[in-house]
Amino acid sequence: MNSEIDNNMTETVDIEEADSGEIEDCTSENGVENDVAEPTLSKNQLKKLRRKEKWNEVKAQKRKAEKERYKARKKACRERGEELGPTRKQLKHNKMSKSNCNLKVAIDCDFDDYMAEKDIKMLVKQIQFSYSANRRAENPLQFYCCGISGKTKERLESLGDYRGWDIRFRTQNYLEVFDKQSVVYLSSESPNVLETLDDNKVYIIGGLVDHNHHKGLCHKLAEEKGLNHAQLPISDYIDMKTRKVLTINHVFEILLNFTITKDWQKSFYTVLPPRKGAIPKLTDNDKCDNSDSMPAHQSADCELSENEKPENEESEIGDKGKSEVAVSEINDKDKHKDIKSEIVSEDHKNSETNYEEESIIIDTKVQEDESINENKVKSSVKDETESNVKDFDKKINNEELDDNLKKGSSDMSS
Repeated sequence: MNSEIDNNMTETVDIEEADSGEIEDCTSENGVENDVAEPTLSKNQLKKLRRKEKWNEVKAQKRKAEKERYKARKKACRERGEELGPTRKQLKHNKMSKSNCNLKVAIDCDFDDYMAEKDIKMLVKQIQFSYSANRRAENPLQFYCCGISGKTKERLESLGDYRGWDIRFRTQNYLEVFDKQSVVYLSSESPNVLETLDDNKVYIIGGLVDHNHHKGLCHKLAEEKGLNHAQLPISDYIDMKTRKVLTINHVFEILLNFTITKDWQKSFYTVLPPRKGAIPKLTDNDKCDNSDSMPAHQSADCELSENEKPENEESEIGDKGKSEVAVSEINDKDKHKDIKSEIVSEDHKNSETNYEEESIIIDTKVQEDESINENKVKSSVKDETESNVKDFDKKINNEELDDNLKKGSSDMSS
């Protein structure tokens, strides 16, 4: 009985092993048959991959060369006696917790779904620019970044220990961090114009880098959420050739400069890049300053003493008003000319140098052309004289031949 049981057990084991082997063989065969081919990359993807590989190969060398150039520039500045700004040790002590400025500014980073990878990189770069400006200020703003998640968080983590920066990073939405009534969403499409900054408010900058693909999105979301919104008073103080849409770091730096200067025009004009073509507008204070610095003969025409008042007061007021308007218009024109001359002074310097270089090139070219023409004239005269000499020699030879022939014929006849 025991032997029969043992035989049955071995048979069942053999059958199970055989079955398992068949199943394994089938699965292996199915695995080979069902093996899905890896997706092929497009030409653009291959180019990007090759560029990335090349960059990784030379990345360390380029960073080293950049550091050496930076050290050389700093050394040259020290030799010239120029100020290099605060050192890193000094900047470590310049923190938001020690600042006298209580104004809160937050960047809304909850736009990952609207941006491509390169746009997210630009967003993080603009956050870095804003942080750099803030930590160099004597009294930094209270700087927040809300809605940090997804691709933006991955990009920040790839840069290193971003949590060590003096920025209050929050994964929550800004409405979960701040009171809804205190929020003011900044948008260029808003009809409300920001006149001043309130420490009790939180100013939100939309962290959207989309190259105008989603125009008016921030304003639309602010209205849907019932938030207060406003735009910077750019058109009141600055004339711009381009649109009023600014980058994140430009908006941040304008707010930072306003807390220092309390002057919108100076804040705009010092921050906006030259490509925007920003020209400051004249304010009422500038017009008053112009009237104070008015020449004596103009001020005498505009203001009359009480002893010189005419009998007809209405005509006096009318004449005085007309003269003041004329003087203000003249001063406005002079002011605009001064501003434009200050703006383009550097461009004029560059253009003068370029003009001198171009004039030198033109003069040399003209001299070369004149020498070439002179050589051509000389060669043509030379050729002409040589041809004339040859013709003259031929003529003389022909005359001598005729004389000889005549002499020969006369001798023959004699």
